Amino acid sequence: MSTPVCPKCRNTMEEGYLLDRGDHNRKNAAEWIEGPPERGWFGLKTRGHETHRISTWRCTRCGYLESYAAEVKE
Repeated sequence: MSTPVCPKCRNTMEEGYLLDRGDHNRKNAAEWIEGPPERGWFGLKTRGHETHRISTWRCTRCGYLESYAAEVKE
């Protein structure tokens, strides 16, 4: 994937990620899970759903964020 250009101001964008905090305030990168959220005994059910790493890009001028579901995560 080439470096995106901001759709709002046409400036360059830089890659980053969205932080997700889990049990005991553990830091993880956010993921995209197919389908609507399903509640389980220990939080959301994810088994059997396609999972993708999320790449998020931020405009260096206006701060606009744009996210993409990247490759399938095993």
